[in-house]
Amino acid sequence: IHLAVRGLGCPVRFTLTAGQKGDAPQAATLIEGLSAGVVMADTAYDADHLRQAIAAKGALAVIPNNPSRALKHPLDKHL
Repeated sequence: IHLAVRGLGCPVRFTLTAGQKGDAPQAATLIEGLSAGVVMADTAYDADHLRQAIAAKGALAVIPNNPSRALKHPLDKHL
């Protein structure tokens, strides 16, 4: 289950995929057409294509870096 929610956890969009499907490939579809100032996700969503899609919305990506990532992106831990 892949789910996009608003600030207080109200679901706005979801998709169901087979268990072997990755998280990050589903994310762009989940946020497409939605407005946001901040997009938060867990480490499974740390992908350059998703970070670019979030930036194109004018939003801030709050996604922890995958430990294997060579170039680390800043993370606002307060958010």
